[in-house]
Amino acid sequence: MQLPIKILIFILLFLIFFSLLAFFMSIHPPKIITNLEPSDLGLEYEEVTFKSMDDIKLSGWFIPNNKTKSAVIVMHGYPADKANLLGIAEFLAKDFNVFLFDFRSFGRSEGRFTTAGYLEKNDLLGAIEYLEKEKNLTKIGLYGFSLGGAVALITQHKNVKVIVSDSAYAELRHMAEHMYHIFSILRYPLAYLTKIYGIVFLRINIDDVNPVEDIKNQKIPILIIHAEKDSQIPVSEAYLLHEANKKSELWIVEKAEHGMTHSVNPAKYEEKVLDFFNKNVK
Repeated sequence: MQLPIKILIFILLFLIFFSLLAFFMSIHPPKIITNLEPSDLGLEYEEVTFKSMDDIKLSGWFIPNNKTKSAVIVMHGYPADKANLLGIAEFLAKDFNVFLFDFRSFGRSEGRFTTAGYLEKNDLLGAIEYLEKEKNLTKIGLYGFSLGGAVALITQHKNVKVIVSDSAYAELRHMAEHMYHIFSILRYPLAYLTKIYGIVFLRINIDDVNPVEDIKNQKIPILIIHAEKDSQIPVSEAYLLHEANKKSELWIVEKAEHGMTHSVNPAKYEEKVLDFFNKNVK
């Protein structure tokens, strides 16, 4: 066998095995359970369980506010848990009932794997149904960070009146490509193999997870927030989302990295987000 052919076979085998390993690691990330509860921040809460629309048992916290009949659902990113956004829930709880939950396979929720948005829509719909049936709350705002922000944008429901999406991706295939960005031109075949694995093992095509398409059909107020220096989900994703729905409001937080949009200027962030929800969900 000629040397160039051996090299090509080696490269091909490397691409297949490396991308397969990366795929299984991405759908089975380490389980993070943050040692923090709402009571640690002085918030009264109920620990609840509910079912996703495809019957996955999920873990949630309901933080009541008797002064309002409106609620905000707060959704975490990948690969975090609901406690990761308690800082957000804390200021939202001043004006709203707040409901946080762990997406499938994260935190204390059940589920064998994550799909980074495709099936997580069912988790959100389950949370909305829980608030409607168990708490009689039908005026709902959505706050999502990263994965949670993408799930908010792809989900439509009559009870959802407003969305705040922080650091969401525009297309899931972009995230597959970005995952392999250090491999330069090889990131494209690696991303394509990841797509094939999704179809073969999960019967899911990552090309079907497109917040940039779903946002076009959203008729409610949307605030898109993104970190200017985001190294995990490039800020270009936010511009794509805003371009797809020109009625949305876009706020790029200067000099911020992924997950730092709130901490750069907490007072400004909280005022802007609370004002957006108060104007559109109450």
